[in-house]
Amino acid sequence: MYTFKRSVTAIAVAASLGLTAPVMADSATSNIVGSIMANDYSQYTVTAADPKTGYSRQISIGDDGSYRFAKLPTGEYDITVSKNGRVVAQDKIRVSLGSNATANFNLLTDTGTEVIEVTGARVSAVDVSTTDSGLVIGELELDRMPVGRSITAVSLLAPGTIQGDQGFGDNTNASFGGASIAENSCYINGLEVTDTRQGLGCGSVPFEFYKEFQVKTGGYSAQFGRTTGGVVNAVTKSGTNEWEFATTATWSPAGLQEKGLKSRGNGGTGNVFRDDSVTENDTFDFTVSAAGPIIEDTLFIYALINPRSTENKFAADLNNGNAFYRADTEYHVREASGGDNLFWAAKLDWDISEDHRLSYFAYSNRNDTTDTINAYNPDTGVIGEEIGVNIRKRGGEAQSLSYTGYLTDDLSVSAMAGQIETQYATDPSNLDCPGVSDSRSIPNPVSGCGPGGSTGDNFDKNTQYRLDLEYVWGDHTLKAGLDIQQRESTRVTVPVGGHTYDYSSLAPNSSIQGIPFTNNTGATINYVSDRIFVGGGGFSSDLNAYYIEDQWQLLDNLVLNIGFRKDKFEGEGTTGKLLFEFDTDIAPRLGFSWDINGDGDSKIYGTWGRYYLPIANNTIYRAASGVSDTTTYYTFTGSDATTGAPTGTAPITGNQATSTNINSIPAIPEKAIFQTEEANPFARDELIIGYEQVINDDWSVAVSATYREVTSALDDYCGAYAYPYCLMVSPGKDATAYKDGVYYYGEGDPRNNLDEHDPNEDYSAFDLADGVADPGSRTTTTAEQIGLPEANNEYMALQTKLNYRTDNFRMNFIYTWSRSTGNFEGAVKSDIDQADAGVTQDFDFPALMDGAQGYQPNDRRHVFKLFGSYDINDDWTLGFNSSLTSGRPLSTFGQGYPDDNPDIYGSYGDTYYIFTGQCPDTNGNGGCDVEEKVYNFTPRGSAGRTPWLFNVDVSVAYNFSVSGVDMKASLDVFNVLNNIEVTSPNEHYEQRRSEGTYNQWYGAAYSWTAPRSVRLGFEARF
Repeated sequence: MYTFKRSVTAIAVAASLGLTAPVMADSATSNIVGSIMANDYSQYTVTAADPKTGYSRQISIGDDGSYRFAKLPTGEYDITVSKNGRVVAQDKIRVSLGSNATANFNLLTDTGTEVIEVTGARVSAVDVSTTDSGLVIGELELDRMPVGRSITAVSLLAPGTIQGDQGFGDNTNASFGGASIAENSCYINGLEVTDTRQGLGCGSVPFEFYKEFQVKTGGYSAQFGRTTGGVVNAVTKSGTNEWEFATTATWSPAGLQEKGLKSRGNGGTGNVFRDDSVTENDTFDFTVSAAGPIIEDTLFIYALINPRSTENKFAADLNNGNAFYRADTEYHVREASGGDNLFWAAKLDWDISEDHRLSYFAYSNRNDTTDTINAYNPDTGVIGEEIGVNIRKRGGEAQSLSYTGYLTDDLSVSAMAGQIETQYATDPSNLDCPGVSDSRSIPNPVSGCGPGGSTGDNFDKNTQYRLDLEYVWGDHTLKAGLDIQQRESTRVTVPVGGHTYDYSSLAPNSSIQGIPFTNNTGATINYVSDRIFVGGGGFSSDLNAYYIEDQWQLLDNLVLNIGFRKDKFEGEGTTGKLLFEFDTDIAPRLGFSWDINGDGDSKIYGTWGRYYLPIANNTIYRAASGVSDTTTYYTFTGSDATTGAPTGTAPITGNQATSTNINSIPAIPEKAIFQTEEANPFARDELIIGYEQVINDDWSVAVSATYREVTSALDDYCGAYAYPYCLMVSPGKDATAYKDGVYYYGEGDPRNNLDEHDPNEDYSAFDLADGVADPGSRTTTTAEQIGLPEANNEYMALQTKLNYRTDNFRMNFIYTWSRSTGNFEGAVKSDIDQADAGVTQDFDFPALMDGAQGYQPNDRRHVFKLFGSYDINDDWTLGFNSSLTSGRPLSTFGQGYPDDNPDIYGSYGDTYYIFTGQCPDTNGNGGCDVEEKVYNFTPRGSAGRTPWLFNVDVSVAYNFSVSGVDMKASLDVFNVLNNIEVTSPNEHYEQRRSEGTYNQWYGAAYSWTAPRSVRLGFEARF
């Protein structure tokens, strides 16, 4: 018999797809619960046994006839009910990740006497004990469908999830329930593997190692925290009593990939902006695994190695943070193979006894990629000379040790200690050539002799500890636990060549952001900016939490979940001084589940909860790692023919100080200076109401409504009142903090020490800042003075899920209507691809929030998903995965504002005002004052929407056997219709920091849906 035959896998596949279940704190385990109906429960015992590992555990029946096996690994179990040692009932039951599998046995006849023959269980089709939302899917079903081999690809199968903006990278998390993509968390075998620096992306094991995924879109219990988006929870495979060896290979050849598109400036008639037509991705992925017993029935191992070979070719812009204002000028070839791209993973499970289990889990996904960079002309397609080679160090290592103990039939405990290390460094070979870009619309833009960028140490270490207790007391299942993380980071930034230059132009009557300069020459002038961003070191944050929860079986068909969680977040800068400290309010997690008919075939459920998001370590890096960030503006007479550096420079205002914009100083503030006393941690409230119904043996349906709202925002305010540091505030609230060297109380206030320390003119004031609060300087700035609006972010959704299951056909249909509105997105800012989690430009100045209220960049009103698989016969399987998604809203960003009051407008940022160039000289001074300028107001989302996205992926697999070895060959075709649509166009109407100067690349696409590609697969198991 073939391993892949439906006769073996039909039950497992059907059980692994479309389930909703709670995420458990010891998230690699699940529960079996149920009851028996008999006359005298004292004579009965129940046994749960895993025939694959020999594991067996026996418990007594409770006084009410109930039983519960807690914290079981996922898999299939034999459930046996015995009376005085004689088997009277038995059945098989499948336990999926994080779920309660329910099996009830009726041992009474119609007359009330006990049966004497062996009976089977009635297994509930709906998990009526849970109150959450999401999707569980196992590797058996994933192998049958065309799904990308990443955590993000799996999470996009769940309702309420959409793809994040590609500007953050292809493998970053999805957006869950209207939240930004930096608000999710990921777990593997209970170890959190979320990127701790910015919250973007997750650590991962070789895909073949995964056993089951749980994608949580809402309603998760008090056991979970530190996320205001969603949760992706995965478990890996384990060894059994049967030795199994396997090899798999997947190849995505560049030769079977369709060409991408090009976009052009000036409304599609100008030069090439982005060139996706030269993109080629060739990936070969090979695994060898071994699994089996080291000691039969006791000690098991699963080990895997994963050599990979990748070659990616693509055009790109210069990586210096100005991607919206310049065309592709580089051609990259990224290659990794051999020991530089060797993944491995292993898991050891030791069943010390039926009451004690110890597991060790470790992996490495570290890879070093050689990135060869050549000059590139996107208009001619000519690849020029090599300008540099970077070694990109990514991934890392992780390990964890977990213990599960059953101290009594009613009391169980689990504990975990683990650590994950991640690296992000880029080591360039060209350290001499500065970064040079040219935003001007001219025939021969200036270019440099290298790719620029920065260099320096860049890595994280996250050490974790968990302790979880569970006690069953009558109708109550009580849970409590501790959750501790120590997140350490190191990041040092040194600009390659010492500078980053950007050539720009400035239209007549236009101004430069943050600089007291207006072009009154009557003609367009050229200028160059020189940004120097340098600094960094080691910094850390400590996250501690505890929770308590009660699952109360109030009635036979009504369950209440009552939970509370409390978190504490602390962060330290490179000097070891405390930068922030937040002790959250108690966060409630409340829910109910009503088994309508008491038969497990339908339920109505609801949840309400509050979720807090910790401050990402990136915030500490930007605020308290000694970073100096200055940009100086010059006129110039020429440029160096080799390096591209400007020649004949002069400060654009005639004065070096007033021509320099200082965004960050190297002094490191302490908490009293940085964190305002009124600031509260970032929090979302969530309300979900849902209904699930089994229609018949094949069909089931579920509907739900979700409402989410940010109830407390936390962001940095960098306006005049925050000078010389940014302040961590809750927008719309007062701000009480100490000052350091510079005192500002508002424009025109006589208490300002402006004679020597004017924040708009005299930058020597920064020399007075030493990071220590000045005695007696505690000051409260009112919300009215600051001028920021209250943060607003709301998400509403209605979801319908329809599941179809037979032995040979499995199908999921999901439709989500949603609306995401507000004046900010969340931790990151997708419409400008700003990945500085927690410190985006939102709320930096009041002017940046004028017009910000509207539909958010992750507002995709309609999302349809249809996926599943069909077994043609025992040998052939077809898979499909399709989606239809409405477009996201577009904005038109400007670089100016009709008010130069320093209390309102600062030195940078994208506004919702476009300068028309009209500036009637009403006061007769021959200049162009800001109050005379004419602007067009373009609020968020008022520039239309991107096109609808339609995608169809298909797969076919053939199962066969050679000399007793089970094999499978597969073919996956992604975007089979080759339907390529724009996912993100350029929304910046004006050139960077140059109001009134048209950005030639406005409206040009900088990302599309991926063109058609093919993945070939093969596997053998013996």
